[in-house]
Amino acid sequence: MLLAIQVAPASFDAVVAAPNSHRVLLEDEKIRVLRVEVAPGVTEPVHDHRWPSVMYFEQPQPITYITYKLINGKPVETERFDAPAFAKSQTVRGDSEGLHAVKNRGSAPFVAIRIEFKSGTVPKAE
Repeated sequence: MLLAIQVAPASFDAVVAAPNSHRVLLEDEKIRVLRVEVAPGVTEPVHDHRWPSVMYFEQPQPITYITYKLINGKPVETERFDAPAFAKSQTVRGDSEGLHAVKNRGSAPFVAIRIEFKSGTVPKAE
């Protein structure tokens, strides 16, 4: 069975929709490297990540992760959950992410480096 994944308009791309928390460090036809920074107590705007990625947590903080779906072209919250901080320097692989926002519940900025793979696949470690 195939699941239907809702594709949001390009205006929800992380760099477009949440430019204060997503800064491009490098981009070419294969990858995009983002510095993600969310100040303490701030909830970033709703956005998505269209490509799978690897995230390196430089300065993790506890967060609230909020998911959305589009209804009549507008994002509507569907779920939220609190997550503890990842370990400092932890690195994780991830699939593309639909519409979401992150609230930093910590006392310092949440900082991560995200490497997005435009090919649609994250290279496997050997």
